[in-house]
Amino acid sequence: MGKNYKNPARYRLDFIKENTFNRVWSLRMTRTRVIVVTAAVIASGAALLWCIMAYTPMRQLLPGALRGNLRNQYLETALKLDSLEQAARINNAYIANIVAIMKDDIPEDSAKLRLSETIYNADSLLTASEAEHQFVREYESEERFNLSVLAPIAAEGMVFGTPTASVNEIGELPGIQGGILMSAGRAAPATTVYRGTVLGVYTAADGSSTVTIQHPNDFVSIYSHLGEVFVSKGKKVAAGQRIGHAGADGKLGFELWHNGTALDPRDYISF
Repeated sequence: MGKNYKNPARYRLDFIKENTFNRVWSLRMTRTRVIVVTAAVIASGAALLWCIMAYTPMRQLLPGALRGNLRNQYLETALKLDSLEQAARINNAYIANIVAIMKDDIPEDSAKLRLSETIYNADSLLTASEAEHQFVREYESEERFNLSVLAPIAAEGMVFGTPTASVNEIGELPGIQGGILMSAGRAAPATTVYRGTVLGVYTAADGSSTVTIQHPNDFVSIYSHLGEVFVSKGKKVAAGQRIGHAGADGKLGFELWHNGTALDPRDYISF
């Protein structure tokens, strides 16, 4: 008895010349070969697409593929564009008001003029403008002895730490406006609230020491009732650096000043 071989299904692709109906080219394949060729074509296409995305500028279109500097540039450009739009709206409103005045088309209620278009919210991501700095300088010269309102502006971008890690109780520092007296425990470490330079180290009549540190933006911090001091005048200190420790009574005094004005440290430091 002979074996019965089942012929596999075959597929043929013919290219025929239309005028003469002659077969120009023919391709015959089995089902297995069709599957293999199809898979190879798909794999080749995927490999080509991966090469394009990996080695050409088109990879920037992929989510998360932007380099850090490009992302920052896009963000900065978007913020500048937003500021330009705000400036354009302000200028348009100003010109519209001038045109209304020239045409004697002013409403009885002058508040109806397009003043609302000039009101916009400041973008917290943008740095202070030159106009804001000029305002601070003018206000400082006019209100030389009342500068507490400028402290929050100067403190923008500054994060103050605590003058000691262990604060059990906070009271008022006797005889010092805005100063606080902390119960921190015997030999509790005193640390700087922000980077700066030591202006001076002083010894009080009771034998305790006081350290004064100059910080950026005209802030000054004062640490008193210290039992021992580890820094000297002119030394650069980092934020959180230990500069001494409390004495035997476990008390630590702290003051925060800005341009000669005493501040309440609790408004700037989370104890």
